[in-house]
Amino acid sequence: AHDFMDFDRNDANNPMGPDGCFDPFHPANAGLPDDLWCDGCLLTNLYLTKYSEHQISRADFWIVSANAVIRQTSVNNGLDLRDTFEWGRVDANSCGGQGDRIPSPRGCSQTEDVFLTRMGLTWTDATALMGAHTLGRGDTGFSGHHGTWVPSNIEAMSFDKTYYEEVFLNSWHPQNIGTPREDWTTGNGG
Repeated sequence: AHDFMDFDRNDANNPMGPDGCFDPFHPANAGLPDDLWCDGCLLTNLYLTKYSEHQISRADFWIVSANAVIRQTSVNNGLDLRDTFEWGRVDANSCGGQGDRIPSPRGCSQTEDVFLTRMGLTWTDATALMGAHTLGRGDTGFSGHHGTWVPSNIEAMSFDKTYYEEVFLNSWHPQNIGTPREDWTTGNGG
């Protein structure tokens, strides 16, 4: 997600987007694992040994990998995006400023600015994209939020509507206001 959320349809000179490039040193990307993409890393090795020789771009590989995670974690493998996938993304070798385009957790205005105005998504698209929070977890060392966004680690391995159920059913409040780790939490600790 961090690779394509930097897309700006209004910047003809440097639109970025799904280009196989992200800045691992930018604070907005701090929660990504150090071994996500590096020399000797599992995902990198898989790409180099199986896919780069077929001239599949790193950007396409990352999107295919994300689609595979969505399929494998969705209920009954119900979200299979193979039929909607389009090949042809071009890799970028550098992407200075990429992290500055990642949205911050500052409410609906930030969502509207990044996802609708800049990326050109609809509210429905933005809602679906934000629903990915149902997977994984946050860490106070990176984002200000600790734990899963759903009730348990087991539930954080299923791509479903649980994130939105938690948003609706819990009393969320801001924390770390005005800092780089500003976030919303229930205080449940997850």
